[in-house]
Amino acid sequence: MPPRGDQWTRTATRIFRTIWRNPNISRIDLADTLGLDKSTVTKQVAYLIDNGLIIEKEEGEASSRGGRRPIYLAVNKEYGRFIGIELQLGFYEAVVVDLAGNIRATDRGDTHVTRENFAETAAEIVDKMQNQSCGDSLLLGVGIGTAGLVDSKKGRVKYSVPLGIDKSLDFAKAMTGKLQVPSFIENDANCCAWGELAFNRDEELKDFLFTLVEYRRDETSLLKYGGIGVGFGIVLGGRVHTGAHGYTGEFRSAFCEGPGELQFSLSRDELMQLRCDKTLLGRTVDELARNMAMLINTMDFQHVYIGGDIEGLDIDLPAILRHRLEENWMYPSPKDVEIRYSSLGDKAVAFGAAGMVFERLMAERNMPGLAGGTTSDKIRRVS
Repeated sequence: MPPRGDQWTRTATRIFRTIWRNPNISRIDLADTLGLDKSTVTKQVAYLIDNGLIIEKEEGEASSRGGRRPIYLAVNKEYGRFIGIELQLGFYEAVVVDLAGNIRATDRGDTHVTRENFAETAAEIVDKMQNQSCGDSLLLGVGIGTAGLVDSKKGRVKYSVPLGIDKSLDFAKAMTGKLQVPSFIENDANCCAWGELAFNRDEELKDFLFTLVEYRRDETSLLKYGGIGVGFGIVLGGRVHTGAHGYTGEFRSAFCEGPGELQFSLSRDELMQLRCDKTLLGRTVDELARNMAMLINTMDFQHVYIGGDIEGLDIDLPAILRHRLEENWMYPSPKDVEIRYSSLGDKAVAFGAAGMVFERLMAERNMPGLAGGTTSDKIRRVS
């Protein structure tokens, strides 16, 4: 008989994801949905139940001839937690998310993060979130989202204007010994894309754009880059696309002239006044929409998500974008593009960072607590 860890197969992953997306599904419906024979489903479901990832529930009415009620399958939300953290200049946003994708705890605070204390600050926030969270479930992993050029595969922040990081920070190495669970770091806009990809129950998303627009009012952010920062998270074929060098999603307006640290053609002084000057805000958002329209039409995205501080500004970016999409489209047939704000607002990055951990552990079939994954005695528990 093979080691139990070998049973965590691609089929088990497909079954788990299908149950996650369809709470209270039966084994028969599971087999029909995935086109699998019943014996395979029975074996893999038994493995997932035995290891605690899913549970059985008796619901509904028994048949007219009597007998037991139907048995359904659901994700065991108490199995474990993910901690997602947005770590930026001057503040952090943190969430604890259970295996079913529910936010169980949140926290926001001020912090002074630098290249030198980045990893230490992240570890301190993790400890704080563990102490605040309730329950006795496993801490499965930690995800960090931050601004700048991030090599997520190697766990490095290569460059960040907002954080003042001008030489590579090896986050993975710096975190060695600080946590006993997997930890990952990713660009903040990519984290938002991970969140939609990981925790969307309505449909299996394949190709979409996430636009993160954040506006900072602290003096350092205003003086460095006008306070407004934009990044794109791009998903192609159900995967976050990072590009040849890991730089996919970095934005600078096509209307800028010459090199510089500003992302728009407006001056730094103009960008600093966006919250109090609706005309300047309109010019900036329209410039963003024109850049987005070309990208969306060129890539033929069907879904566009918008998140960050833009939701708190007095302007309708989706409406402006729809207008620019129509202008940028040269064919008579209309484009079918769904544009909507993220439902998570200012928690989109932190929630997405947790989603990134979920997706990566599932893809690697390395969920802590399972045989073949991180051993139970090494797991830190959320207390």
